[in-house]
Amino acid sequence: MASITFKNVRKVYDKDVVAVKDFNLEIKDKEFIVLVGPSGCGKTTLLRMVAGLEEITSGELYIGDRLVNNVAPKDRDIAMVFQNYALYPHMTVYDNMAFGLKVRKIDKKEIDKRVRNAAKILGLEELLKRKPRALSGGQRQRVAIGRAIVRNPEVFLMDEPLSNLDAKLRNEMRAEILKLHKRLQTTFIYVTHDQTEAMTLGDRIVIMNDGIVQQVGNPQEVYENPSNEFVATFIGTPKMNIFDGELGKEDNRYFLLFNGKKIGIEEKVNKELIDKDIKPQSIRFGIRPEHIELTEESDESFKIDVEMCELMGHEMLIHTSLNDEPLVVKSRTRFDIKASDRVDIKFETDRIRLFHKESGKNLLYCDN
Repeated sequence: MASITFKNVRKVYDKDVVAVKDFNLEIKDKEFIVLVGPSGCGKTTLLRMVAGLEEITSGELYIGDRLVNNVAPKDRDIAMVFQNYALYPHMTVYDNMAFGLKVRKIDKKEIDKRVRNAAKILGLEELLKRKPRALSGGQRQRVAIGRAIVRNPEVFLMDEPLSNLDAKLRNEMRAEILKLHKRLQTTFIYVTHDQTEAMTLGDRIVIMNDGIVQQVGNPQEVYENPSNEFVATFIGTPKMNIFDGELGKEDNRYFLLFNGKKIGIEEKVNKELIDKDIKPQSIRFGIRPEHIELTEESDESFKIDVEMCELMGHEMLIHTSLNDEPLVVKSRTRFDIKASDRVDIKFETDRIRLFHKESGKNLLYCDN
């Protein structure tokens, strides 16, 4: 098994197209890391550099204690699962899984043992004689994973392996991948643009944008304390509501001025603002949909006109706007609320996150 270390890794195409900028990360042995971000953010390029399919422009990449910048892909002891499965259509499931081992001239008995063991793990035992065209999308994906398992690699690389599956199969395969990681006890690097996959799979999540790491942390840390406005709106469904406001201060107490009302800042946040000596200023602030309450009218409430309601079973999403900005409220289902109704809402003040107006950085994030 192996750890992976990136030191100031940079990738530039055609001299001026920078795909990855100064990437630094230490991945522990047996850790499940998810690289997530919008298309073009550099996450697949990073994965391909680990695999040896892309050259590193500058910086150092270690697998375990070995510098692998100039090590051929076949000598890195990694296995990669691609988005499009990359199965040989003329070969059976058995032969697809065995092919890489045959190329390496592994003993036939050992090949058979590994293939049948992987097939058992993945529930493919009854499908070994079929060809890819006779398989469902989920079965093809399991074959692609099985082909990686038989190699007993130090590192598994997965490049959006579930993106071609329907929603039900994606949910099922996510669970299977987690079980697989627990069973194999090896290092996984998983690339996706789907933040739900990232939140449910990763021990830690690496959020990227424009080739730059925006935040690294476990799912709860990233969700509850986003480092900047990009992370706040990228992670979470529905995304965090963001508004313009004013951060004020009176008698050593901070407050938020928004929509003509003063919103109190909770004691812990107030202390952190004092410790950081944050000056009163125009800011952006965010509140997640589930941290807005439907309430009775009060000095702390805001009136909204309901534009649309989405019933989601035990909860509902109320769509509206506030201060000319879109607003989504996530609440327990109430069948007495409908479009065009006027209701009052209240922010859970301890859940408000404060962002710098220009840079978008979280005012209290530890790396500021």
